[in-house]
Amino acid sequence: MSNDPAIGANEALRLRRLVFYAADTDKLNALLSGFVKKSGALTAMVIDQEGHMVARQGFKIAGSDPTALAALVAASFVSTRQVAKLLGEAEFTTMSQAGGQHAIHVQLIGSRTLEVAVFPISIKPGMIQVYCKELAKELELVMKAAAERKDDAQTPKLEAGFSKDMKDALDKMFGDL
Repeated sequence: MSNDPAIGANEALRLRRLVFYAADTDKLNALLSGFVKKSGALTAMVIDQEGHMVARQGFKIAGSDPTALAALVAASFVSTRQVAKLLGEAEFTTMSQAGGQHAIHVQLIGSRTLEVAVFPISIKPGMIQVYCKELAKELELVMKAAAERKDDAQTPKLEAGFSKDMKDALDKMFGDL
């Protein structure tokens, strides 16, 4: 949130929000696809810190829900951030966990997004870190470009009265909700 009292909560949220265009998600998906093929990862995702899926490739884990995984990973990362503060760190930027069949690596990309990669346990932790660090650098470039993009005058915009016109049209079709 902004410390400026003149900016409301909704406006502050809008200013913090990253906007991804089709070209951005195409780049992210191409990077994730190449990563999955090269590294042997079962899945690779880019999510925001609220747990919303931005891009994903290679979800090969039977019975798993990628949306639920994204939300739980984001929540886990937030709790890890609090652990870092308790230990006197500004924050932890990576998180790794391993079980009997799978390992997961989570990397902070910029300040708003997370790279999530799930590997079979047969891939060594050191290799996972190398692959994920390489991917993080590439993802960072795409994220930085999206964050720094200026509002393009050429991009079609909705007219100022669009919301009211849409509400009126919906009210006419379905009654006043």
